[in-house]
Amino acid sequence: MQSATIASTPRCDASAMALKRDSGDYYFEEHSEALVSAFNVFYDDMQESEKRVTATARDMNLIEAALAVQDESYDKILILMRHGEAKHNVFERQYAQKHGSSFEQANEDEHYPVDPMLTGKGCGTMLNVSNRTATFFNKETGLLPDLFVVSPLRRAIQSALISFPHDAPLTSLSGTPWVCHPACMEQANGNKSEFVSSPELLEETFPGINYELFNQSLMRGDVYNSNEKVPLFESKIDLMNRTDAFLEWIKERDERVVVVSSHAT
Repeated sequence: MQSATIASTPRCDASAMALKRDSGDYYFEEHSEALVSAFNVFYDDMQESEKRVTATARDMNLIEAALAVQDESYDKILILMRHGEAKHNVFERQYAQKHGSSFEQANEDEHYPVDPMLTGKGCGTMLNVSNRTATFFNKETGLLPDLFVVSPLRRAIQSALISFPHDAPLTSLSGTPWVCHPACMEQANGNKSEFVSSPELLEETFPGINYELFNQSLMRGDVYNSNEKVPLFESKIDLMNRTDAFLEWIKERDERVVVVSSHAT
């Protein structure tokens, strides 16, 4: 789990591997999260369109995020988490061991999991994460989530719910909103594990989450890998475009500390 903060200081030097704050008080050797670099690409595009830019992104750990929440120069604090091991991961390994074949052949098997849930190992990993969230996300640190955003894929939703049990919808006293956002999906690559379930099934399995944005996207036909819509493959340009749209959505919201449960790409 990592965090990325959106600071209100001007960006004076940047590349895909490094950022420098205007005051020169910190440097970043590399970024392991695509969302951080995507945020800066997004603001590069805004600069080219002659819009005013006063933001940059910083990669940090949870200790630094807990300190950053006290710093008003940071407009947003994004907590980025990836789901745990899911059933399609195990299926692919076992299929390869049994048949000595490629992923593509495993994906064509009729038993390949569609929109799979977590394995027992994946649930255990997320339970370990919940110990960290209990340590870092509390009134003592001041790092309290204002919003949870999850991918429509079930393994990402399940991971977030296990990792933040005290903030779960319907049972949390804080009433922190949970939103299912289609822009947080895995990059569509023809894998049946990326086929999304219907909003009705998700609501039945994970009640209390707001699926309105996801449902609207399905109705517009712009969700990759739904059972009714194609294409099943998404270009990197398309992926960046929806990342930009997601960051714009985050920027326009009032919540400051935002947990995002998504995927590797």
